[in-house]
Amino acid sequence: MLDTRYVICEDCGESNKAGAQFCLFCGAYLEWQDSDAEEANEVTQQLPPVTRTSAPAVPPAAPPSASTPAPVAAAAPAARPAPPPTPAPTQSTQPAHQPTPVDLTPDVPVVSMASAAHGCPRCGRPIDPKRRFCAHCGEQFIKPGGDAPVTRPTQRRDTWWSRLWDSKDRVARRAYRRSLPPLYRWRRVIISILALTLIGGGLYAIGRSPKAFFVARYYDLRRAIVTVPNVQAEIIPPDASAADSTPDALLDRTAKSWKMTWTPTTQGSPCQVPPTTPVINLSFAPARIKQIEIWAGLREKDPNRLLQYRPKKIWVAYSDQCKDIELENVEKQTIKLDTKSQVESIRISVQTAYPPEPPEGGQDLLAFTEITLESRPPVN
Repeated sequence: MLDTRYVICEDCGESNKAGAQFCLFCGAYLEWQDSDAEEANEVTQQLPPVTRTSAPAVPPAAPPSASTPAPVAAAAPAARPAPPPTPAPTQSTQPAHQPTPVDLTPDVPVVSMASAAHGCPRCGRPIDPKRRFCAHCGEQFIKPGGDAPVTRPTQRRDTWWSRLWDSKDRVARRAYRRSLPPLYRWRRVIISILALTLIGGGLYAIGRSPKAFFVARYYDLRRAIVTVPNVQAEIIPPDASAADSTPDALLDRTAKSWKMTWTPTTQGSPCQVPPTTPVINLSFAPARIKQIEIWAGLREKDPNRLLQYRPKKIWVAYSDQCKDIELENVEKQTIKLDTKSQVESIRISVQTAYPPEPPEGGQDLLAFTEITLESRPPVN
């Protein structure tokens, strides 16, 4: 049988008394949910009441005597059933116009519970101070001193990592694993071993060492960087160096610098055409270069630094790749460069340079103090 005393809100699942137009807990409109209950009430009210009629009690007759015959008593008339009362016309308790969520203006400020202690400020209906919404018009209230509507306290839910480290959960999981058959208990270990075997077999098939592959990934994860050892420097052409400098000055980690005579040029990118300026060729054992540290120009403390040209835009080439890189007007700077694979040489050429300061009386020299190549640690 349908219980018409309460209406269940479809939004929050709470029970509301029949006749409420808005949920007392979330403020949802209950017009469509309450229509079934009202129809059931109307049908119940229109049914006529059932009355039961009974015949009056007849006293028991005296036992007949042998001498006097008993008179025959006339049958009592049957009681006439009372006519059913005329049902009073049902009067609808709903207003002529049902308020809808569109009619409720959201711009109306939320009132406090203190102002709504005796009645709803919108419709004037009496309300329960413990409620957050008016059951008739949906007006929302807040507690005194609050600046936000009162909401139902949410239940705190544990995160997966807190459940992972909970001792009770660990004991339950351990007991569950022990109850499983051996195949299900060790399936993760078996799957991991099969996956590693397939990866190793695939690396062997393409000619790569599985150990070197995993060690290289470990270095990538740690971002390990080491200086490339045994680098050899060469200038192309050899006579491009200044009279008092040698290519070894680029790698000796001292204040000595390598210089060359510089003439301003308007050449395009050497990545498209062969360079027209001298090239610094650095050769080394196969390595994957990750970055290059360059000390461009003379040292900062050298008084001749600003009197000479300083590299501004350089060309860096390796294997079959080429990049144009613009340098800042500072002494030391790091160039992020990933060759993606092992290479055996790096070629550097200057395209443009910062002019001397001041231009008058400057020197027609361009210098590099140091060039350092850095790579991932070697994997054997």
